[in-house]
Amino acid sequence: MQKSDVQKAKRGFASCAAKGVIAGLVVIFAALAVFAALVSSGRVPESAMNMMTWAAAFLGAAVGAVIASKTFGARALVISIAVSAVLFTLTLLGAAFSEEGGLIGPMTPGLLLALLGGGVLGGFISPRKRAQKSKKRASGGKLF
Repeated sequence: MQKSDVQKAKRGFASCAAKGVIAGLVVIFAALAVFAALVSSGRVPESAMNMMTWAAAFLGAAVGAVIASKTFGARALVISIAVSAVLFTLTLLGAAFSEEGGLIGPMTPGLLLALLGGGVLGGFISPRKRAQKSKKRASGGKLF
């Protein structure tokens, strides 16, 4: 039974990476909304916002990497780093179109490390299909 072109296209590298990027962005925005609510309510000091931004980026990259590598099924670390790279590129584009208009800011190296660290962690913890070992013996081919 051969797969049709539509079924092969469903598991393409770019489409799986796009699913991971979208999932990562949703998680990042949700985490940032929760952190902003904590800061505005006064439960967390405003000075902790840098750390919370890095934590949201790490969490979003990890979730996006797990979803992308689970969907793709192979080369988990490669697709996870690709998801992190796209998330970082989107962050740079967002910074370029902000009011200040600068690509590189004081939080950029930390965001790069958080996104790459989350992507690598997501690639390592993603569930993969493992090859089944044969239970046949070398002599005779009988089971046990």
